[in-house]
Amino acid sequence: MTARTLRYLFAALGIGMIFLACCSQADARSPFWRPRPASPPYSFTVEDENGNSLATFVKDSRTYLLGEPGLRYNIRVRNPTGERVEAVLSVDGRDAISGQPGDYENLRGYVIPAYGSLLVEGFRRSLEEVAVFRFTSPDDSYSSRMGTPQNVGIIGVAFFPERPRPPRPVTQRPRPLPRPAPVPYDYSRDDRARDDLEISRAPSKMKPSAERRAAAPASPRAEAKSAARDDDGGSVNNLGTEFGETHESVVSSVSFVRASATRPALLSTLRYDDADGLEARGIDVSAHVGYRRAYPQEPQAFPVSRFAQPPP
Repeated sequence: MTARTLRYLFAALGIGMIFLACCSQADARSPFWRPRPASPPYSFTVEDENGNSLATFVKDSRTYLLGEPGLRYNIRVRNPTGERVEAVLSVDGRDAISGQPGDYENLRGYVIPAYGSLLVEGFRRSLEEVAVFRFTSPDDSYSSRMGTPQNVGIIGVAFFPERPRPPRPVTQRPRPLPRPAPVPYDYSRDDRARDDLEISRAPSKMKPSAERRAAAPASPRAEAKSAARDDDGGSVNNLGTEFGETHESVVSSVSFVRASATRPALLSTLRYDDADGLEARGIDVSAHVGYRRAYPQEPQAFPVSRFAQPPP
């Protein structure tokens, strides 16, 4: 065996050892390992009346919302997927549609179309109206007045994807019937046609068609059509959510079958409080752009006021 052959043999063995080492590292992973499924992309945000998102802060893996007493807000739910989804909303532990204690297993929600969003403006009073969401004191919140003050200060949304619909059956169009063979032309018809023409020129004793239509009684269907034409002319938190004033918000009932009746694909929650409540939790809200305290931290000798105002 020559030296060149030995070099080729050792090189081949080295490549084989590297290949075996790579295989051993790949096989070191557990055979029961499965990639973790990605979280569904459903989401919701809280907006003011002008559509501006309210400020949020993250603390200890929880998201907190900064609210102010008297501020009206809306909840915008988004569905960026290609299938419809049902969103069950609760505010302060009360269902946003029925007003009952939040229960996403037995209560139904809003259906959001594919690649669409929905703006929820309040507790639903009917298919045409809602009582708007407005921040207030915990004692005056809707949840406290309904007997559940322990759940004040949290908003939750449970998302349920739709069960796949069965495909529509494909129907095959019937084949057209073969056309009948052409009938030979009968030239004797010309003589009969001339005779019929002479008869039609003779005076008829029948009434003209227009007079017959005027004299004939109108059918019920004709009367109905004419009538239709005539009619066509004419908690610990410092904030809670109150059962606010009535606001128009029209919805309709649709059919929706959940893929899972009791297990939502995503359960998202958001806690909220005023500035003092968030700072008590260790959240610094002073750096928030556009934030203004309702009361200054220090007294001011020259507050902005031209004239003396009467006390309330």
